[in-house]
Amino acid sequence: MLVTKNVAELCVLLISELYGQLPSRIFADLLARGRSTAVQLAQHTSLNFRQVRHGIAVLIQLNLIFHNTDPDSALTHYEANSYAAYNLVRTGKILDMVRNKYGHHAHTLVHEVFVQGHARISDLVKTFEDRHNEQHKGTNGISQNGTSHNGHSHANGNGATNGTGDLEMVDEDEGADLEAQAYDNLAQLIAAGILEPVTRTSYQSPQDLRSTVEQEFLANYPTGIRGSKQTSEFERSVRDKLREIQGESTRLKKKLEFEFMSELSSKRRKLTNGAVSNAFTGEKARSALLEELDTVLRVNYDKCTVELRNLKLKRYAEDLIGSITAQVYETLLAVLSKKISRCQVDKSIEVEEDDASPSTGPRVTTQEVFEQLSSAIDVSAGIGFPSEDTIDIRHAEKIRQYPPQLKGSTLRQELEEGEEIVGSDDEDYDHSGEAAASFVYHGQNGSDVKMQTDDGLPVGARRLHQMRQHLLILAESKQGFVRHCGGRDFGEWTVDFEPLMQHLQFVELDTIIENRFGRQGLRLTRILREKGKIDDKTLPSLALMKKSDVHVKMAEMEMGGFLDVQEVPRDNNRTAARTIFFWFFDLDRTLQRILDNTCKSMVRCLERLDVERRKKKNVLMTAERKDVRGMEEEKLRGYAYNEYVQFLDLEKKLLGQVMRLDDIVAVFRDF
Repeated sequence: MLVTKNVAELCVLLISELYGQLPSRIFADLLARGRSTAVQLAQHTSLNFRQVRHGIAVLIQLNLIFHNTDPDSALTHYEANSYAAYNLVRTGKILDMVRNKYGHHAHTLVHEVFVQGHARISDLVKTFEDRHNEQHKGTNGISQNGTSHNGHSHANGNGATNGTGDLEMVDEDEGADLEAQAYDNLAQLIAAGILEPVTRTSYQSPQDLRSTVEQEFLANYPTGIRGSKQTSEFERSVRDKLREIQGESTRLKKKLEFEFMSELSSKRRKLTNGAVSNAFTGEKARSALLEELDTVLRVNYDKCTVELRNLKLKRYAEDLIGSITAQVYETLLAVLSKKISRCQVDKSIEVEEDDASPSTGPRVTTQEVFEQLSSAIDVSAGIGFPSEDTIDIRHAEKIRQYPPQLKGSTLRQELEEGEEIVGSDDEDYDHSGEAAASFVYHGQNGSDVKMQTDDGLPVGARRLHQMRQHLLILAESKQGFVRHCGGRDFGEWTVDFEPLMQHLQFVELDTIIENRFGRQGLRLTRILREKGKIDDKTLPSLALMKKSDVHVKMAEMEMGGFLDVQEVPRDNNRTAARTIFFWFFDLDRTLQRILDNTCKSMVRCLERLDVERRKKKNVLMTAERKDVRGMEEEKLRGYAYNEYVQFLDLEKKLLGQVMRLDDIVAVFRDF
């Protein structure tokens, strides 16, 4: 896997920061030299074979390298997984997302998987119980300052412990079953895709996996593949096999999703019959996990990236529209993400259908979003209430079955009067919007926001109508947060992530250019991005700037790598007076340069942090002692404590800057 020099340095620094020098040296050699055997690694790194084996074992445990054994020579080759190595920088973001969305117990389990790389279900449950028992024992015992808690289960008497912990303390009077909690949270994480089972092909690189499958099917063609028909059959067989291999890791996920849905439907039927139901426990899903105790789990970075993208889009919508609409958008993205396993299609393993239509794709209904909407959200806020006479229902409820075009594509200004684009559906609109405004379920007065169920459908006509107005606001935005694509169940909705993320990329790119070159540089860049190649004599008139100012700014931006110039001589003399200079903006090249410079900035931040640690080495060693940890202000002397606080403040700033730089990488590359 080819990476730039700055990305390679960043990956090595992250591994060295978290796991030490030995695995980082081996990983650096794999990035520099490519696929290697253990003997070659020992020669290149000047390590003995025992150290190399230990380092390789650590990297395999942490999912940081691929390995493949040749069946003929029995040699194992190792290859660096730079994607997994870079994702180490997002560990904090992923854990924070899991804590906010799934709770403290799920956060603890995912943190344990991060620490171990991968772990069996039975080991995770045992570790969960051990950590809780240790914390519970410490809470009931003697506190750090020597005072007793008088046998109470909580240190301060109000249900919270002194200090911070990864687990919420469970009251003994409630008789909570720790093992059941662990299984419930694991089942929830696996069903959501945050954790995934490790299969026999998980440690093969995409290239090795595809090569193995191709070799398997080539045996069916002893004379070779000839003709287009055999080629298409061969490619179809390879795609089907790859789809089957990928399905092995989702078998447990689909099984748990089915158990969750069946139990949820059962509880709804009980509520309809008048029975009282407790909190959702997932007993069937727990039983399914008990049959898979030896299954090994690891973190699914692809699904975590989808969740992080949802957070980014939610914050973007909140900045542009409002908090209530953003919360409705967050709910829609959460429901839609259940049908999305990764942000981008893996081009090295293509398993998509050849006849996939752009109008098809994951979509959700208004009813599905309404079922998942939190009752704490006041959907009546953030929307206006105009009279019905002032609303053009055909325009407001317009259905767009096809996604918008990406910027830069060619389809415009060629239609004659009376012609229309093939597939145009601008005149179609959602008739269910009229019904949603006056829709009332039996027994509902139109203002009650409490949830009841009747045949699985939530009750709340006014609340449903108000939530739908927020979705229409998102659909009408010029950013294209949502596309209204159908009329089933009071409207169908989807998100066109590719054009939406392209718009977000342009926003980030414009911000970077404006901060570096000012408003004039941004104006010139936008003109070139819209018009293409422009002569240097035409550009000043388009930009409404002086010719000298344009030349200075363009030269500055060319030196920064944001613009390029093409020289077209009018004759063979190639003199400057007889040469046309065309300026142009190469978007792909600019994005790659920004990504590389961003990774370089992240490397500098981590290197600066390492230098500061060496400067404060003595103070940090003292602060890490067991008798000092947690009581630094009392144990350290005045100047030592001041240096310690200054270092913590600097560390917070540097790591915060790394996280902000990672946001740029995510927008330009991963989302």
